[in-house]
Amino acid sequence: MYRFASCEVDVPRRELRRAGELMHLEPQAFDLLVVLLERREEVVAKIDLLDGVWGHRFLSEANLTTRVKEVRRAVGDDGTLQHIVRNVRGRGYRLIAPVEVVGPTAPLRPPSERGLIGRDDDVLELVDLLARSQLVTLIGPGGVGKSALARAVSKRNTTRYPLGVYVVELAALDSGEHVLAEVARALAVVLDHNQPDDTIRLIARLDALVVLDNCEHVVDHAGVFLDRLMSVADARVRVLATSRVRLGLSNEVVATVGTLCAERALELFDTRAVSVQPSWNPDEIGRERVDSLLAGLDRLPLTIEMAAARLGSMTFDELEAALGQGMPLLQVTHRSPARRHRTLDSLVAWSADLVDPAVRQIFTEFSVFASAVGATDAGAVLLPDSPAAVVFELASLAEQSLLVADLGRTATSYRMLATVRAVAGRWLEDSGTANEVRRRHAEHFAGVVMEIDQKIRTPQELEGRQRLEGIVAEVRAAHHWAQGHDPALAAEMSGALHLSAYSTFWNEPAEWSKALLTRYPDAGEDALLGARLIVAGVAANRGDLAYAHAVAASAVERCDQQLHLTALEILADIGIYQGDLAAVAEWTDELHRLGSDLGDQHAVAIAAVDAALALVFGGNSDGAFERLEVLNLTSLAPSDLAWVTYTRGEALSSAGDPSAAAAFANAIELARSVGNPFVISVAQVSLASEHARAEAYPQALDAFAGCLQDYVRHGNFVHAVTALRKLAAVLVAIGDDRAATILGAASSNERLRPSYGPEAALLAEVLTGVERRVGANRFGEWSVEGRALDLNQAVRVAAELVERHRG
Repeated sequence: MYRFASCEVDVPRRELRRAGELMHLEPQAFDLLVVLLERREEVVAKIDLLDGVWGHRFLSEANLTTRVKEVRRAVGDDGTLQHIVRNVRGRGYRLIAPVEVVGPTAPLRPPSERGLIGRDDDVLELVDLLARSQLVTLIGPGGVGKSALARAVSKRNTTRYPLGVYVVELAALDSGEHVLAEVARALAVVLDHNQPDDTIRLIARLDALVVLDNCEHVVDHAGVFLDRLMSVADARVRVLATSRVRLGLSNEVVATVGTLCAERALELFDTRAVSVQPSWNPDEIGRERVDSLLAGLDRLPLTIEMAAARLGSMTFDELEAALGQGMPLLQVTHRSPARRHRTLDSLVAWSADLVDPAVRQIFTEFSVFASAVGATDAGAVLLPDSPAAVVFELASLAEQSLLVADLGRTATSYRMLATVRAVAGRWLEDSGTANEVRRRHAEHFAGVVMEIDQKIRTPQELEGRQRLEGIVAEVRAAHHWAQGHDPALAAEMSGALHLSAYSTFWNEPAEWSKALLTRYPDAGEDALLGARLIVAGVAANRGDLAYAHAVAASAVERCDQQLHLTALEILADIGIYQGDLAAVAEWTDELHRLGSDLGDQHAVAIAAVDAALALVFGGNSDGAFERLEVLNLTSLAPSDLAWVTYTRGEALSSAGDPSAAAAFANAIELARSVGNPFVISVAQVSLASEHARAEAYPQALDAFAGCLQDYVRHGNFVHAVTALRKLAAVLVAIGDDRAATILGAASSNERLRPSYGPEAALLAEVLTGVERRVGANRFGEWSVEGRALDLNQAVRVAAELVERHRG
């Protein structure tokens, strides 16, 4: 328990009391408070809070600011006094009130990584090198600590890059073709495999640091990707890569990570040895003997840790003899990189051979996991008959440094270093059971994805989204295996991923599904429907409404009930996009009926939202209010509540009620709380329009700037059409007729979805007024200029125009 000012925080019970009174805090705000308490000796960077409290970075600083305000309110502080939580401008937040710790307090957050012994100078040099170089590659042998060093460097840079620091782990990739997809997912940038250069340009222009870890097994693809990235003329992104070999690029700055010096190697060995044998004293053994053993281990951090871990079960004499007799390579000095690599493999194999056969099997099969997993997932795959028992085997492997244990807020996750995985993976292939283990892995994570799909339709949505964020690498590996061995399972996974992917513009699962459909071109229309629908959903977002409608309409007649809901939702959305209000009414009636029968509150909510929006666009705002009133708001997921709040804002706006702006702002905040950029992108445009209606043009331009950047980043060009049309009116109001005409013409292309209701009338009025003022000739010239732009280009032009007027 923590005590400060008049407050008490009971972490296990998740309670905050002020002056004895229980204070309400939302879960994210409580977590944020505890992080500040645990790290009260330091200023906690905003990016650390965004990444630490929510587990992902697609939440904005606005969401963080809201939670800080909530914490201050609950503890009796405010933004003026700041006597408890202080904002350190440009850096982050710090809890400055004196804190008393009462009794044992289990940390809510994972402890900081163990210090990098002997690497302080390296960290400082690399931070300076990244400030001067756009691409830095850390090279060195396996086990030398490149990944740990890169992560330490990234933590030193958390406040230097406005859009943050992103660590992209490539060791989990089974093919270099996924490099771009993995980077795009990490940075929340949409990936269109048909136009990869667009994605690369988006990434290049982000003011962020990207750490590409473990490039060696995909070095060719990583090199091509980085070469194209660095070739973008106005690239701002910085990259820190780790690899056993250099990438071979002309603008690559190579930093070699050397082995530890004798003094630091001994320090690391002592630190690890004491943790397993508290009585360890190197002076009793003789420092020369210890140093000789460490020299034989090449003074590689990984080999040192693995050897020291053995002191928990053998004496130093036994360790020395075992390494000398059983591993002759360790007695060879000044060896080549190839021999050093064999040394490391030999030590991993020797360490694994010393464990119990049952534990060794767990070690071998653990290589099927692509990333860090908890004991629950590991047990389900590795010990399906007694999954709870796996925790003891995992702990044993971690004690031998064959696994890395990462302590989390409520549980421990386990992962294999790439070097160790290489040994375990070879053993798995040699065992003849690899396919059986991979099937268990795929079936388990397919089940997890289906559970997540159900959870994100409930008030526990955030928990479901965070769960998915933590297993993306496993889902990717499972889907890839299923594509070749169980296409029906792969399609089932695709269907279960639709809602989570569709609402976050994460189109990688759609690309997996395209690959599945291409692989099985003769599969009938009744087969692989989950894959067909997730592809249709992405097509609808990108404006290919005819294709999306054909797939969804066909699926309605063939799919099971859950996929039937998905198909109906896609059809209702398409009806909204096309302004076909009669079709919307038909599809939403069916969606409501089936959703009610299945108890799916998400389907019920979306049916009401789409039906209400159709009524608003048809000029019946009262009917829209009535349609929304029947919903039980307490049963809704935050995203669905955000949709309802947004729709209420549209009805208020249609009725001329100035409170519409507050409704749109609330919808944005609700969506941000669970990382749903889809709702944000829609509500931002409407909020911008409300500001413009009130002639608050600076605020309108700020809102347009945010949504246009998001459209480019997420590829959400369906909603971009509405943004361009509404922006035209603002540009006219601030005196830029030419820009308004260009955007109006670009967004009036016959290939785009039609305008509907007030949107069509507003655009026509704006363009007619411009033509009357400037004359037909000039208006015609500007219109030709606008019609020459495709939608992607028009959005970029609009973003540049908005930035110019904001400046």
